[in-house]
Amino acid sequence: MRQSCNLSSNLNPMIPLPTKGQSTNLLKFIAQLQGQIVQLQEQVVRLRELNVQQQARIEVLENEIIRLKKLNPKPNIKPSTKPPDDNDPDGSPPSSDGNAETEAPEDGESYSRKSEVERPDDTTRRQRSQPDSPPVSEEHCLSPDDIPEGSVRHGRESFTVQEFEIKAKSVRYWLEQWLTPEGKTISGRPPDSLHGHHFGSQLQAFILLQHYGCAVTQPQLLELLWDAGVSISAGELSNLLTKGHDDFHTEKDELLATGIRCSHYLQTDDTGARHKGQNGYCTVVVNELFTWFGTTGSKSRENFLTLLHRPWPVYVLNRHGLDYLEKHGLSKKWLRLLEQYSEVHFLSLKAWEDFMDDIGFKERPGLRRSISEGMLYGSLMHHGFDRHMVTFSDGASPDIS
Repeated sequence: MRQSCNLSSNLNPMIPLPTKGQSTNLLKFIAQLQGQIVQLQEQVVRLRELNVQQQARIEVLENEIIRLKKLNPKPNIKPSTKPPDDNDPDGSPPSSDGNAETEAPEDGESYSRKSEVERPDDTTRRQRSQPDSPPVSEEHCLSPDDIPEGSVRHGRESFTVQEFEIKAKSVRYWLEQWLTPEGKTISGRPPDSLHGHHFGSQLQAFILLQHYGCAVTQPQLLELLWDAGVSISAGELSNLLTKGHDDFHTEKDELLATGIRCSHYLQTDDTGARHKGQNGYCTVVVNELFTWFGTTGSKSRENFLTLLHRPWPVYVLNRHGLDYLEKHGLSKKWLRLLEQYSEVHFLSLKAWEDFMDDIGFKERPGLRRSISEGMLYGSLMHHGFDRHMVTFSDGASPDIS
């Protein structure tokens, strides 16, 4: 009783306490309100579900409109994976739901995205920087146009200008001729850098750079050379661009083999086009060290292995190739037949094709293609191809890792 008296004494005296009958009505009213609240909550849930369904339906219709009108689709922008700044004290990456909190590792160490980013080293390709200014080869002293009488010299100020000069010049080589005691005449030879042409090595390099490096067409390049004072005909320009480049072709032939020896992975892709009514395919083999292109009339696995084998003219049927064929489900009947010719070397691809005809695979193109794949795989292993090499492709190349 004392506690109830104390409680009633603390209430506002202006608000009368409800009587017993009023308390019963109030409880009924509160119960009704609670029931209505529950109904409203259920209705809100149903409206939210309906809203989600309508949003999904609207997105489907928008995509259909974009497809029918051939408009650009909505871009798929992935979240940024940039590591945190150095000014971030904790160095923790943001969570996917936008909250700043992240789960701490079990060992108690703070998580940092910087540890996942490869730091640059001596092998990292860097952006080319601006070269230094060339040394000064000419100097000129310029005075003001109007110097008032009584003026005295007060020093000078440097103003450096870089200039680019294209000037044609002719160099004459006198080829001495000597008569031997046997009556034979011998004469001097022009420098090997001329490659048999009557144009200097720097001019040849400039022509090759402009045509192949800067995509300048031959008519435009001919006009440029004539404007510079070079006496050259259209035929001579064509010969400079197409003939006498054996060193470049040799370097191109050695590029793929050298790149394979120095690489841990290869990435390949191909594209097709029609030329003179025939389908052609250009295959690229690339990584961060080199890029190699090859054009053929096919895009099969056999073609890809043939391109990888191009630096080596000798083909070998060995145990690696037979294991490859067994792994890919070749019948034991054909495996026993091929095992009789294990470690046989073929001096050319044509010799291998003739061998396939002789042992009865001339009328079996599908089986012939599969066996050629196995031979090429084993031959690559014979020539030192890394069997752990990883290849990334769209499925046209076999798994040689």
